[in-house]
Amino acid sequence: MCLAPIAKGSAMRTRNFSGRAAASAAAVLAVVFGSAGAAHAVGGSSPAASSHDVSSVHGRLAAPGATLTDASITFFTLDDNKDSDTLLSIQVLDRNNKVAASATGFFGQFGDGTTRPVTLKVRSGFTWDALQAGHLRLNIQPHGDDTWKFGYELDLNFSDGDFAPTIANRLSLSEDNKTRLDPLQF
Repeated sequence: MCLAPIAKGSAMRTRNFSGRAAASAAAVLAVVFGSAGAAHAVGGSSPAASSHDVSSVHGRLAAPGATLTDASITFFTLDDNKDSDTLLSIQVLDRNNKVAASATGFFGQFGDGTTRPVTLKVRSGFTWDALQAGHLRLNIQPHGDDTWKFGYELDLNFSDGDFAPTIANRLSLSEDNKTRLDPLQF
């Protein structure tokens, strides 16, 4: 078991890592240090993943009965911002495309090189098992032209104390490509 600081808004907190959480930490390291650096840091091998795809280094462990208690997403805007008048819809979908957590709003401008956390409203009763084979759907509705280049970390927290991040980088949405559907990673 190791202790690592987790940024939540502007405050830092410490969380115990074990089981699924250790594999999730490896995914975060993969984004920061590249997949080979993360594999070396956790003593494993590195899966081949495109820099345009969702990371896939999470271990798959059962958590029977654990329910989704909290969800948030942090966006990392690259070199093309999201305009303040572009509506953003975020939905965490279970394997049956039912909405487990969501947020919709303008959220202001996401400037070049900025990080923006968004808390999602969680609907009760969604289990770890139901979210297996689930997806994250992102949709923008720009007012005119808007191309947004970004990455994200989606954090799902469960009643058994475990959590599962889904991480993606080098993505883009625009007036011509308004929706992304990415698999949740466990």
